Amino acid sequence: MALFVLAAAVPEVDDAPMAEFTEWAMDHVKSLRSVPPGARNATMILPALAGGSAEPSARDWAAEDARILGTSLIGRPVTVETSASS
Repeated sequence: MALFVLAAAVPEVDDAPMAEFTEWAMDHVKSLRSVPPGARNATMILPALAGGSAEPSARDWAAEDARILGTSLIGRPVTVETSASS
């Protein structure tokens, strides 16, 4: 299994940008893969948005079941809340 982690920093994590980033990450990794037809090679994608806060709706959206593209691309979105340093 191949693993890709794609992350971006945003001021605040919300569900719409999380969905857009996840879709972009899945499409981007799909374009990078060069698997021969019929090969069983699964790829896990962890699209992560990191921000000062995460809306509850974004956390709920990311916590739903994994997103599957085709039969071998699996996306597991992640929200990351950062704290300001004192």
